[in-house]
Amino acid sequence: MFLINNLEVGSTYKSLKDMCNVLGKKYSKSANSRKAILKEIECSYRLEREGNKYTVIEIYKQKKGKVDGRINNGGGIRNTKYDTLMDDLLINYLYIKNLESLDITFNELFGQNEDIENNIPLLTNDYKNLLSIGYEQFANEIAIRKDLVDIYTEKLRKIISKCLETTLNRLQKQNILTWQKNIMVKKYDLELEIADENLVDEIKQKEQEVYEELNITYFQRKNSAINKRFKREVYKKLTHHYVASYWNVYSIEVMDEDKIIEIENTDEIKKELSNRFMKSIHMSLINKTYGNKVESTGGIGKIRTNVHNPFDNMESIENMNKLDRIFFVDYKEKDDMDIMIEILEGTWS
Repeated sequence: MFLINNLEVGSTYKSLKDMCNVLGKKYSKSANSRKAILKEIECSYRLEREGNKYTVIEIYKQKKGKVDGRINNGGGIRNTKYDTLMDDLLINYLYIKNLESLDITFNELFGQNEDIENNIPLLTNDYKNLLSIGYEQFANEIAIRKDLVDIYTEKLRKIISKCLETTLNRLQKQNILTWQKNIMVKKYDLELEIADENLVDEIKQKEQEVYEELNITYFQRKNSAINKRFKREVYKKLTHHYVASYWNVYSIEVMDEDKIIEIENTDEIKKELSNRFMKSIHMSLINKTYGNKVESTGGIGKIRTNVHNPFDNMESIENMNKLDRIFFVDYKEKDDMDIMIEILEGTWS
C-alpha cells in the first residue's frame, strides 16, 4: 500500500518510476502495470503531467476511486453514434504493434490482409478487389446496379475514415498521440520517405496539370483504368524527384505510452462498430436524393425539382444487405426486413 503524504505538494518528479521509488512501490515497465500504478497514485494525489514529469497539485483528504484516465471517461461520447469503440480498437492495435510511431494507409489498417499482422480487419478482400478493378466492373460481376455500388463504397470509405479521424483527434487532445496526414513516396531505388512540404506542393501541382491535360475530374478516377493512366502521367512529371509512386498515409506518433494498453473483448467491439457502420451507410443511402437545380421563380438562388431517391425501395435494401455481406468481415446475417425496420426506427445519418 502507498504511504499517504509521501509525495509532496508542489514537488515535480521526473518520471513515474521516481514516484514509485519515493512511495516504496515496485515499478514495472509493462504498459498495464504502469497504468495500474498511476491509477492507484491518482486515488490519493491530483497530478499534473508534462511529458514524463509529474507535479503533485493536491493531496486528497479522502482517497478517491479509480477512474479511466482518458478525458471524459467516455461520458458524453457514449451518446454519440460510435461511442469510443474506434478509440479502443486503435489503442489495442498500437499496444500490440509496440511502436513509437508508424505510417499506415487506410487499407493497411482496416483491410483483411495476410501480410499485415494484428491490424483492425473491418473490410474483406472483396473491398481490395473493388479498388483494383473499379466499381463498374465489380458491380457487373456481382449483378448489382452500378450507382448503388458506387455510392455505397463511397459512403463506406468516408464514414470509416471520419470515425478514425475523430478518434485520432480525440486521442491527440488527450495527449496520448499526435497524428497528421502525409504522402508516402517510393523512389526508384525502392526507398520510402514522407514527402516534405515542397514535394507535396509539387505533387498537387502536377496532379492539377494532368487533370487538365486528360480533361478528367477527381471522381472519374473511380474508374481503375483512368486512375492508372492518371497516376502514370503524374509520375512522368516527377521523374526529377525519382518518384516511382506515392500514396496517402496516416502518420501516428505515441506520446503517452502509459495509456497504450491492451483492451479486452476487441472482437466484440469490432463487431459492434462494424454493425454501426453498416447502419450509417444504409441511412445515408436511404436519405440520398437527386434532382435538377433550376433558378427559383423569385430570382433568388436555385431550387431542386424532380427530387427523388433511387435507393428508397426494397430491391435496394436487399442489395445493401448483399454489399454488407460482401465487404464487412464481421457481417451478421440479417433479413432484408430487419434492415428496413432498423432504418425506420433508427436516427443514423
